[in-house]
Parts: sequence; C-alpha cells; structure tokens
Amino acid sequence: MTTEPQATIYRYPRGTVIADGLRALIGMAITLGPLAVLKIGAVMVYILAGLGALFLLFGFRTALRHLTHVEVSAGGIRIAGPIGRAIRWRDLDVMSLRFYTTRRDKLDGWILLKIKGKGSVISLDSSLDGFDDIVHRALAAARDNGVTLEPGTLSNLPAMGIEVTPDINKTTTGAR
Repeated sequence: MTTEPQATIYRYPRGTVIADGLRALIGMAITLGPLAVLKIGAVMVYILAGLGALFLLFGFRTALRHLTHVEVSAGGIRIAGPIGRAIRWRDLDVMSLRFYTTRRDKLDGWILLKIKGKGSVISLDSSLDGFDDIVHRALAAARDNGVTLEPGTLSNLPAMGIEVTPDINKTTTGAR
C-alpha cells in the first residue's frame, strides 16, 4: 500500500517512549551490572541474565516505537518504520481488543488492538496517540466486512466509550 496524501499520521508520545527507554536502561543496569562487577553463584547468574534479557527486549521494542509511525487513510492502515506492514480496510478479517490490567482492581492498564488481513497482523496499544480514532476506523471496517467480534472485544468496546448494539456482529453491507 502506498502512502496516500490524506493519511493521518499517529505516533507514540515522546514522553512515553523516553520513560520506557529509561526503564529499560535502569532495568539492564540493575540486572546486568552485577554480572559484570560481582562474583555471584550460577543460579543468580541465570536469574539476572534472564531478567537482563527481558529488559533488553523491552529496550529494543521501545526503540522500534521511536522509529515507527502509523498512517491511517480511507484505504487502510500502515505501520511505517523498520518493521513495516499494511492492511487495507477491505481486507481486514480479524479485529480484537484486549484489556491488560496492572492492578487487582482492574482500574489501570492498557488496551491492545490487533487487526489481521491478507497475512498481515498489526498490533497497537492504547498509549499510541489517536488510538481511539484507529479503533473506531477498524471497527467500521470490521462491520463493513462482516467480521464477527469475539466476546472479549465486545466487552472492551463500551469501556472505551464505544456503543455496542445488539446486532454488532451482523453484517450491514453484506458478508464476504
């Protein structure tokens, strides 16, 4: 899919990316630092190296977010960056919204949007600027394409302020 002039560009907020980068660096320093300067037992080496690898992966993901932006147009959605991919709205055949909580009371967390179409998968989380706009556009495409939404997605839509009608899983423009 080529870039269309009327595409809207969304990015992850700079503050969020910087904060995540600092978390990754601090995590790597705390876990990998002792491996470089202290004599520790084999079990602790494996534990610290494993945790350090997780922080390294988190840092890599954060760097990718910094280098990536999302383009949304009437024709589809495109991830532009080191690992680019695109889905035309007419090809969207799966849409899911999942809520991940960070607290027991389930009042804090993030939402992950996953859409699929023609062998491509795009996952975006709610920290992305314009996330709600993208969810609305993906939902419209899912409805147009006759995509059946899973129960978890149906329960997460109202949490985002999106009205769920009883016939949401019925095709309005004809099934493919």
